[in-house]
Amino acid sequence: MHLSALFFTVVSFLGSFCFAINPCIEGPPVNKSPSECCTTPALIDPPLMMKCFQKWGEQTKRQSKMDGIPRGCCVADCAMEGTKLISKGKFNREKARKVFMAVVKDQPQWQPIVNETLDECFKQADENMAEIEAGAKLKPSYKGEKICHPISGSILRCMNMKLFSKCPNDLFNSGPECDQLKLYLEKCPLN
Repeated sequence: MHLSALFFTVVSFLGSFCFAINPCIEGPPVNKSPSECCTTPALIDPPLMMKCFQKWGEQTKRQSKMDGIPRGCCVADCAMEGTKLISKGKFNREKARKVFMAVVKDQPQWQPIVNETLDECFKQADENMAEIEAGAKLKPSYKGEKICHPISGSILRCMNMKLFSKCPNDLFNSGPECDQLKLYLEKCPLN
């Protein structure tokens, strides 16, 4: 599997499992990978993302099936810590903007989209801060469970879902499956 397709698979995993309450948890009605429809910028270095997925993927899947306040996504938390965008639950918004904009420095079409989407995702996180903070204060419910801060999953999931939905028309591979996938992702909740 091509690295970008594998990366988008991991990011799609985040979208499906980093928040327990998700009516779209069963996944899209097509077998097409989002990366086959639109190659969005890889905001987190793909090898780092894969390392975090290998370390925390199983726990995240298990947590996604739990009732109650959504738990933090340790895959996303690991990735954000690995890029030094989060420390002790504090997300560095200025640094995130610099890091994410550096990713698209050679992609002028994506620059305004990433910048605008980052503002939208920060606003969304602010609106959901009570639930995010409640998730950060949860206690482990089984032996070996790590409680990760939900801010990482909230921001990263929002960014990836919105970037896909805002894919420029000339970069989007329109067709029945991709169009259906885009509609599916537009109706699925971002939080």
